Amino acid sequence: MGRISEVTIQKVKEVDLVFLAEMLGDPLNKVGHSYFTYRNEGENTPSLAINPTKGIWKDFAGTAGGRDAISYFYYRVKQSNSYPKGMDFIETVEKICELCGITIEYEDGQSREFKQVEYKPREVIVRASDKAPIERLHEVYSSILKELSLHKSHYMHLKEVRKITAPYAKIREYRSFVQDKKERYLKTKAIKRAAGSLEGIPGFAEMKGQYGLYWSMIGRAGMLIPFRNIRNQIAGFQVMYDERPELVTAEGDLRVFMKDYHSFSIIRKSTGEIIGESNRDQLPLTLEFGKIFIKLGPKYGWFSSPINPKKGIYNGAEIGNPIPYHTAVPIQALLNWTLHKNDIHEHMEVDEIWWGEGPLKGDIAADYTNKLHLQVAGVGQWRILLEPTKKLKPKRVVFAFDADAQDKEDTVGLNVTNAVMEAKKELQPIGIDVAIAMWPSHVAKGIDDLFHAGYKPKIIHIP
Repeated sequence: MGRISEVTIQKVKEVDLVFLAEMLGDPLNKVGHSYFTYRNEGENTPSLAINPTKGIWKDFAGTAGGRDAISYFYYRVKQSNSYPKGMDFIETVEKICELCGITIEYEDGQSREFKQVEYKPREVIVRASDKAPIERLHEVYSSILKELSLHKSHYMHLKEVRKITAPYAKIREYRSFVQDKKERYLKTKAIKRAAGSLEGIPGFAEMKGQYGLYWSMIGRAGMLIPFRNIRNQIAGFQVMYDERPELVTAEGDLRVFMKDYHSFSIIRKSTGEIIGESNRDQLPLTLEFGKIFIKLGPKYGWFSSPINPKKGIYNGAEIGNPIPYHTAVPIQALLNWTLHKNDIHEHMEVDEIWWGEGPLKGDIAADYTNKLHLQVAGVGQWRILLEPTKKLKPKRVVFAFDADAQDKEDTVGLNVTNAVMEAKKELQPIGIDVAIAMWPSHVAKGIDDLFHAGYKPKIIHIP
């Protein structure tokens, strides 16, 4: 037979350590979240600890330890602290498959089956981790930049739609986030090896597999856009989705309760009564009390990992508290800033700072204006720009939110008006003037499109 497939090896690595210990006949004593057993026969006290929720084991009487079933089996059976290689590795994988009833699949298409073994999953603790400090976020997210690349489809979008050249895209460090689960797992493994624990890092989650817990990246595939703070630390990523989510939406006196991705209950809002069941294949629906249809969801989302046991996510961290903002600077300033570190004041003038929405828009506009742009994901989050602005101490802040947000008289337009007035109260008393950049919405929606079209906004001072 040929080489054992990577799929089989991965299944073996993910085997629950307590389950494997039981199959090996190791006596186990549970204390808290850990299980204690013996390193060898004849010991009076346990010397090995297994933490199934973290998928790790440790010989606390020595230096041995590991993070998968292969290392545990090899240590227990061969009494070796090293990780098996060559034939030892193959034999270890085969023995674990035999013990746990895992079918061995080979790369040449053949397979080898063993007697089925009843697998009893461990109780898995659901934990929502607090977001890690910014220094730790930057360390792990920098490892993402080293592991991931930018695919051709995203290069073409940046070039043809955003007018961002390949060299500029490289310096700004955009990356591609794929849908393939195996690639996500392997990249996460490499990042974890380089940066250590992924606890508290939004975008990474501890998932429940068939044989235990494992870490991976989660979310919809797309292009990762780094959000940098005023110290050039990466505080998070926004994802520009390859495919926007299709959301089941209700109008009128109706709302829907999604039972899973496909099926849902139809509820009358005014009474709370369930009036029917349906699924996506039956949409659109026109009923007595309203309509139900599919609507395209947002184009952008956060690289974040809220816990969701229904989706197998048992440990994760969300992007909020606080939501990141993005510091967009001209390309040469970013290059110098990245290479030579230090404060941004040493690489460019910051007497005038622009505020806007969308990291890509900010990156593009910064090259046209030669100014520092602080960007939020949406206009409603403008307040998070106050703190970094006060630290930078500019003489003027220019509001440059989308033209349709300025034109609209609905909530979006009011948000911009309120933001300008509220920011003025905060900034003018400390010597920072406020202005607004305006342009007709029929010329361009965003400031990036305005500059690409060959126009400049009109800057109006707010007295």
